[in-house]
Amino acid sequence: MQKLTIALIPCLSDNYCVLLHAPEDGATLAIDAPDAAAIERALDERGWKLSDLFITHHHTDHTQGIAALKARYGCTVTGPAGESERIQGLDKTVDESTALAFAGRTVQVLETPGHTLGHIAYYFPADELVFTGDTLFAMGCGRIFEGDAEGMWAGIQKLIALPATTSIYCGHEYTAAN
Repeated sequence: MQKLTIALIPCLSDNYCVLLHAPEDGATLAIDAPDAAAIERALDERGWKLSDLFITHHHTDHTQGIAALKARYGCTVTGPAGESERIQGLDKTVDESTALAFAGRTVQVLETPGHTLGHIAYYFPADELVFTGDTLFAMGCGRIFEGDAEGMWAGIQKLIALPATTSIYCGHEYTAAN
């Protein structure tokens, strides 16, 4: 299996969307959908077609592009079971017990409540990648909006327990602020 091609796409004022492209079959995944236009431009520049969209939590700055991306690409939209009523356009809901895959790769769902009650992260063990949404950032963690400190800490501990060689991709550029 070839290595995934990864593109970090700045969106809105400080959000990120991460695109993952599997060269062997052309499958392309977006983590979160902050801005459909920015994501579409990035896909067009690379000649990729979006096949999958994984959502980390229900906040608008992570979901507002779902409808446009789904309409243009017909992608499958996967998101947290615990927030399914708050996210329009989900095709599939997942939690830690769900078997999930992308382009033949196992994807583990990690429940990381705290920022929101149903927040999840996506871990690709074979590729040593984790997509933390708004749970973990460079030099900081997400704000607690719906959960509590205990839930946030439990989620962070799951991320800390991943191998030290794991590359972390977060949902915002907060490095300078943190």
